Amino acid sequence: MIIGMDFGTTNSGMATYDGRAVNVLPLDPAAPNPRVARTALYITNEQAVTIGRAAIDLYFEHNLNRPVKMQRVWVGELEILADRVHYVTDVYVFADVLSPGRLFLSIKTGLRDVGYPGTVIGQAFYSLESLITLYLTVTRARAEKLLGRELRQVVLGRPVHFAADADGDRLAEARLLHAAFNAGYQTVYLQYEPIAAAYSYALELTRPENALVFDFGGGTLDITVMRLGEGQPRVLATGGIAVAGDVFDQKLVRAKLPRHFGEGSLYGPRHKALTVPQWIYDSFSDWQTMLQLQSADNKKILREIAQTAQRRPQIEALLALVGSNYGLRMFDVVEGAKRTLSERRGAEIVLDGPGFSVREFVTRGEFEGIIHNETRAIEHHLLETVRASGLPPERIDTVIRTGGSALIPAFYEMLGRHYGAAKVRSIDTFSSVTAGLGVIGHRLERGELALTSHTPADFAALPPATGGRLNVRPVNLEMLQRRVRLEEQGGRGAGEQGSRVVLLGRPTTGEEVRAEIRVTGEQLGADSEEADGGPFVTALRVAADAQLLLITSRYRFMLSTARQLADLREVGLDIENLHRLARREAVVAVVDWSAAREQERLLLVTSTGYARAYPLDSLRPAIEAPAPFSFDNPPPGVPVLAQGVGRDRHVVIVTAGGRGVRWPLAKIPLSGIQALNPGRDEAFDRVAAALAVRPDEEAVLVLADGYARRLRADWVEEPLKANAKGKALVARQAAAVGLVAVGPLELFTERRRLMADAGQLPLEDSTKAFRLVKLGEGETLTTILTRS
Repeated sequence: MIIGMDFGTTNSGMATYDGRAVNVLPLDPAAPNPRVARTALYITNEQAVTIGRAAIDLYFEHNLNRPVKMQRVWVGELEILADRVHYVTDVYVFADVLSPGRLFLSIKTGLRDVGYPGTVIGQAFYSLESLITLYLTVTRARAEKLLGRELRQVVLGRPVHFAADADGDRLAEARLLHAAFNAGYQTVYLQYEPIAAAYSYALELTRPENALVFDFGGGTLDITVMRLGEGQPRVLATGGIAVAGDVFDQKLVRAKLPRHFGEGSLYGPRHKALTVPQWIYDSFSDWQTMLQLQSADNKKILREIAQTAQRRPQIEALLALVGSNYGLRMFDVVEGAKRTLSERRGAEIVLDGPGFSVREFVTRGEFEGIIHNETRAIEHHLLETVRASGLPPERIDTVIRTGGSALIPAFYEMLGRHYGAAKVRSIDTFSSVTAGLGVIGHRLERGELALTSHTPADFAALPPATGGRLNVRPVNLEMLQRRVRLEEQGGRGAGEQGSRVVLLGRPTTGEEVRAEIRVTGEQLGADSEEADGGPFVTALRVAADAQLLLITSRYRFMLSTARQLADLREVGLDIENLHRLARREAVVAVVDWSAAREQERLLLVTSTGYARAYPLDSLRPAIEAPAPFSFDNPPPGVPVLAQGVGRDRHVVIVTAGGRGVRWPLAKIPLSGIQALNPGRDEAFDRVAAALAVRPDEEAVLVLADGYARRLRADWVEEPLKANAKGKALVARQAAAVGLVAVGPLELFTERRRLMADAGQLPLEDSTKAFRLVKLGEGETLTTILTRS
């Protein structure tokens, strides 16, 4: 089967044709019309991918009214390559470090932009091709599920002109083809979108006609003159212009809304009053450029203006609009008003948010005046294209309008004035191109039509997008696509809520050091054999989408989620497919970052007995920056404990042999301290466990043989100076494997998972240990988890 797909600037769709009827697939179940899928892509920092109307809704859910914090963030290195010039420079961007993800609208328009290689989301770089690949991957997976078959061939629509110049057009076409191949299509055909619309119209044609196709969508205007009804449609002339509906939205916002937010007003002393700077309101031309007003410097300027503004409430409303991430919502409302003007003579723009309330009325005449220059350019191009066809205006039999912007009355009037109102017809506004591409796919399959087929072998490499290379870790596209397909097919774990248990295995030895990370759900019961494959040395229970901080043996800090790690394992991959680890580097600690980041400090205790509490005010932005953070001067050993703490806590540190010390965090200097002297016996003197608690709180020290001691933290000796050896906390000759809060516990051996309640142990100020669980012969405990 060869499916047809209209990958549009604003909307997309996929269709098949069986020779009798067109089937436009319902790809966007969250949309008012599921057969018209919004070309929207939302990617979270944890690499969760959402498309269509659901992407916009999720963006609003995540971003409306949340705080914004713009910071200068290092994203990587830019390698500059030019004639006799080669150097590497650091690249910084101003980014909202609290942003949970990025929303992409109109990503198709980026295809022609030679200077746009891609962007950074979270801690990974996404090329423009990978962004489009993800959208095409999701739609392909949904189409395959709906049709019950694998799709390998597609007819993609393309505008007559992606760009004004030939080089930009070739680059855009090559990028689109690469994205389609990466999405899994083996053969791709391209067809001009207005020609596809004509194929849809021709299905019901009973006589030959000269047709003018006026295809006006959100990103491009395409005009085609064709001869229909005499065998294969024959193209007489084509044209296109880079004016589209998105431009009209921007101009309408710029013309009608800034006056409600202080444009033209004065501020400063009365005798030296100044006009509020125009550049502030120029940012209204695009919802993404409005983000520039969220920077610390720009917010400071706005606050200073507000203090002496003659229309202070309006400047404060501007601050509220910017600070609440309402830019996209504003454009959404204005686009709705624009659509209303196609049916009525006037429309109201209603924009309500925290700290602002706007009521603005726009008439159809006003709107037509706002877009007057674009209308004149379109009319000129229309007449030129028809003239190039060799047909006089009276020889045009039918004018076909398609695309959302073609519904604007000014263009209906224009087409009627030149070619006769009776000839102007509207076919399916949003799906005619999609339907036509489905028809073309059917005819290609039957050998009734010839189009150039493109395969991956035709495009070995893309032209360079910039004069340099951005050296930032690229997203693992293959892994992300596997995850997308798993979710779209309803695989195990897709969309499940609730908590997860994250298990970190002991790193293997040898040339390639690896550490297994396994994620399990709550469905496992006591004595489960699911834990086979250990030994696991760390266990952590977190929400499925809570952020996890992974710390490696080289003290690199990387963010992920339990769901993401589970998805990796589901498709046969591991953490090294998500983050490229150095040779002999392994993940050695996992932290619930969603909880830890809210604390005052991040406490690290290492296997050599070194302890340091890092201020999170300075560490948090570095960890959450796009590029993985690493220590320039890492502490000795590997992390045994990584815990978010307040300075009122004490940390208890225990060796494998059962010796322990207690240090108040207030006494640990910022530079760190050798809190415990581990000794030279690697088996029993290395630090095995640590826990930050209040001194009057209880803890349980668990041994490898299933015995444990329940104790109060203040029973552990506080040494007089650093590098203390500590005193024995247990007399039993078994290795200590964990120090946790008292309560219900999950205990992991190399073979299974067990349940126990440490609260049942005696509380005695002695070194005696009591049996916590009964183990089998040769069985030992490896890690412990407190059940909350």
